[in-house]
Amino acid sequence: MATNISYASGDTILETLVLHTLPDFGEHGDGIINSNLLLAYMKDKKRFKVLDGGLELWKGVLKSENSNAKWQGAGDTMSAQLQDPNERLRWDIKIFTDSIVINKLDEARNKGRAMIKNFAQTLRDQAESTIPNNFNSAFWAATPGTNEPNSIPSLISTTPTTGSIGGLSRVGRKELQNGVSTATIADIGAEAGLSALFKQIVSRTVGKDGPDLVIMTDTLWAGLAAYLNTLARYGANERMAQLDFDTIKYGRATIGYENVTGLKTSANSISSGYIYGLNSNHLAFECLKDGNFTWNPDGFERVGQTLNKALYFWVFCNLTTNLPWSHFVMTNVSTT
Repeated sequence: MATNISYASGDTILETLVLHTLPDFGEHGDGIINSNLLLAYMKDKKRFKVLDGGLELWKGVLKSENSNAKWQGAGDTMSAQLQDPNERLRWDIKIFTDSIVINKLDEARNKGRAMIKNFAQTLRDQAESTIPNNFNSAFWAATPGTNEPNSIPSLISTTPTTGSIGGLSRVGRKELQNGVSTATIADIGAEAGLSALFKQIVSRTVGKDGPDLVIMTDTLWAGLAAYLNTLARYGANERMAQLDFDTIKYGRATIGYENVTGLKTSANSISSGYIYGLNSNHLAFECLKDGNFTWNPDGFERVGQTLNKALYFWVFCNLTTNLPWSHFVMTNVSTT
């Protein structure tokens, strides 16, 4: 008489089987980092930083002038001044976690057609969809919650002369005030729209130090892409294309998009008609080394005193900037 064959007769074998379907996301988090344009671009530009530890993430404010840098006489000496610890942009480290739980019932169903391997694969697919969506939603939150990381709208404000950033007041301090353009741009998919966009890029550029990543809504990007494609002026950022991102390389700027709906009904998204210009030299995504986008390398852990076992994922991180002045936002752009 035929009998069902148990694919995992013991906890150790079960965990080995499930772990086979729930691997680490490639090399130290690539599977998540490379699913988001902002993270992938910053990683490529070496602005994805892994830190050994610390109570908080802080950035010395880059003021408009350093008194040690100057034209001077041949007999003059250089001065050395300590950085004022109060002149630091301070960022709290935020925590993101996830878990995939396997319990005794799941193990019992690891016979016959209800194989746990298929169930585990479903959990993995769910995680690979949920985690990137949660990160993407966090990056576009208008006002991040207490436990959420900094977002692009919170770092690049539409009212940069009010409020604070990183614990410092923006009022009266130009280095803490990003650029804002509220002028009406009737069609980004036209020469006038292109000119207005690159005027903002150039106005924040010194030499090669300027906004190099432009993120706009999907509608605006489609209008711009169609216009440039018609004129045979469309070129992609090849490094981003290798990661399967739709981008336009125009001058030194890489132009990408964020949709306004998201893949979850509750997800945050970029505001309609907005364009953000980011300077990757002054923007970084920082995370602590011991929680860097990886499933628990030690495998399953027992959940409390129950028979449930869980595979955990965690990252301790935040999005930071040390010169808000180098970024800009356009708030009134449309396309025909």
